Amino acid sequence: MAVLGALLMGLLLAWNPGSAASSEQPRRPNLLILASDGLRPDHLSGNGYLRPTSPHIDRLMREGSHFEETLVQIPRTGPSWTTLLSSQWAGQHPIRHTMVGPEARAQSFPTLATALREAGWRTEVLSDYAGDIFSRLPLGFEHVSAPAFNFPELIRQRMLITQVTLLPWTALVPSFFPERQQFPELTDPSPLAASTRRALEGFGSDEPFALLVFASVTHFPYAAPHPHEGRFLAPGESGPWRFGATPQMEPPRAPPSDSDKVALVANYDASVLAFDAFVGRTMEELERRGLAEDTLVVVLSDHGEHLEESDWGMGHGEHLWGGEALRVPFILRWPGKVAAGREVAARARAIDVAPTLLELLGVEAPARFQGRSLASQLTPGREPPVLEELPALIETDIWFSDRDGQRYQRFRLPYPWLYATMRAEPDTGDLSLKPEWEETVERARHRGLYLGRWKLLELPTREGVRVELYDVSVDPEERHEVSAAHPEVVSELRARLHRERTWGEAMESD
Repeated sequence: MAVLGALLMGLLLAWNPGSAASSEQPRRPNLLILASDGLRPDHLSGNGYLRPTSPHIDRLMREGSHFEETLVQIPRTGPSWTTLLSSQWAGQHPIRHTMVGPEARAQSFPTLATALREAGWRTEVLSDYAGDIFSRLPLGFEHVSAPAFNFPELIRQRMLITQVTLLPWTALVPSFFPERQQFPELTDPSPLAASTRRALEGFGSDEPFALLVFASVTHFPYAAPHPHEGRFLAPGESGPWRFGATPQMEPPRAPPSDSDKVALVANYDASVLAFDAFVGRTMEELERRGLAEDTLVVVLSDHGEHLEESDWGMGHGEHLWGGEALRVPFILRWPGKVAAGREVAARARAIDVAPTLLELLGVEAPARFQGRSLASQLTPGREPPVLEELPALIETDIWFSDRDGQRYQRFRLPYPWLYATMRAEPDTGDLSLKPEWEETVERARHRGLYLGRWKLLELPTREGVRVELYDVSVDPEERHEVSAAHPEVVSELRARLHRERTWGEAMESD
């Protein structure tokens, strides 16, 4: 009888739907990365910025954690996203600069997206005009919706934008005019919001998704759409940067005035506000679909931006002075899994981002990843452990101009501007660096590292390597170069920089 009773109990438990549900594996979480090109963390109101630029992102900061400092390696979109997603320094992965050639684009390597795909996540990336790298580089996403970047495409864009009477009508049927989303002048994230909504609709409930959405509204020309356009401009502003600005390949006829610089920052801040509104709409969509509690939401960027601070110029990628182009936001929200309201003091590096996300999602990082997970810094209810300081490598990208009049031109090995070093590839029309310039570009780039309180720079020049040292703990604006006062620190950091970059020697010996 005891045996019969046990069998009957087993049958009843097997039939009971509640019992069956309790034995199922819990649903794996989703990942949603919301990023905008050139988004500076110090221009978010949640980080103490005086203008109200980011109420929705501020909410994510309160409900989640954010890192006090996150540093990218090369502050340009293509190499930076590759480093962020591959957890390898540029040089370990093949995307060394923006104008990468077909051989490098044909190589494959593990990324955050490939690791999640292999673990059963559906992976997708969406972007507007600044995200052409996702259609050009092997970053491992299952579905990619991003503009192309080649000579025929650029011709189509320029031809369409000259049709002033036709242009407003292209917004009515955007699928007929895909070039419209690729205009730098039209950075409204509304079409990207619609694409994000459709992507969320397409994901099934039986498998987790990893969606990266990359907006361009905070990229120059910083042209925020209505109703944000002009929000922070001074009344009556009528200067040349009233509607935004773009870095010059040649010096302007007159240097920007103080009021021009104020207008530049105002337009940038309005663009931050426009991206923040996009974040708010996307979070509402997640909540409407009941996904907000089961989704790790991340706010990120590929690099920061110089906005004519002192003599740093405008844009990104040309030099390594200051931190404005090297620092990005790294904000994570996942109720119950990521601590709420925590500012993490440990410095995050670009190569640490992907391992951190994978550990939070319960996925093993590929063996080729070089970064470390910082998930231990995010555990709710626990004081974060103190971590060893590790070097954050930094490098310049290819220089587009040799005649823009900026300060960095005085401290560099010369080579011609992009019009002389670039080619349109015969088969595809893709734009890339001519092979004969690869070695020169590599040898000329500025390099350095952050380690603890110090920032070291090496600037190759015709007269030899110029070395600079800054104590960023007491001089965060890097106004005082102190290498002469600390020769032992310079020697130690230069040796460390060389050790960290030994992959280059290994590649040359292969």
